Amino acid sequence: MTKKEYAKHLAEIINDDIDIDSDDLRCQFYGYFQSFMPNGNGLEKVFEPIINGDLYFERLIKIYNATEERFNELSKEGKSPGYFCPNPNENKELLILNGEKYIENLKLFSEIVTDQEFVDTMAGIKTIEITESDKRTNENDTNTIVYESISDWFIDNTDFDSIIEVLDEAYYSINCDYNLSHYFQYPSYQNKLKFDLFAPYFEIWKMGYYCWFDKGKLIIGK
Repeated sequence: MTKKEYAKHLAEIINDDIDIDSDDLRCQFYGYFQSFMPNGNGLEKVFEPIINGDLYFERLIKIYNATEERFNELSKEGKSPGYFCPNPNENKELLILNGEKYIENLKLFSEIVTDQEFVDTMAGIKTIEITESDKRTNENDTNTIVYESISDWFIDNTDFDSIIEVLDEAYYSINCDYNLSHYFQYPSYQNKLKFDLFAPYFEIWKMGYYCWFDKGKLIIGK
């Protein structure tokens, strides 16, 4: 199956028209997974043409399980969520445990990347801070190093000829979050990355929180 054939398959599932001749088919599918809100009914059809498609499906269906309750609450208020939003779970102990695992994963990942600045940055992360503020302080040198190191590795290790790449923008638009996108696309990278790097990040997000780095610490906030 070609990318154009796969794009046509995707459009037919939701009975939508797309520009098959677009120079970038990925942009045609921004917000695509929102079409299966709130419970993911029919989502399995998306991955039927994909090798090991069940792995992608089983991972992505979690997003609907995590957000269906919030979707239904907003719907009763006459609102239609544009992104996937879980209800918050303020179990601080569990947030810390997931934060510790995320740091551990990224320290291991930094050694795989072999970027010394990234290695040194992660080695310097010593604490976790939970904040109830919804103001994010992620525009700093530490977070930039982590973000760019992650991005460079995934760009270098992506098979851009794979038909699953048609869904790249669909994955990003789940919540405009590249880390979540990487988590859901892990089956594309598991031959090169032998551990589920962003699993604890997803658990933190599922609890209604985000996380980012600042000098010497991981910050978990709303």
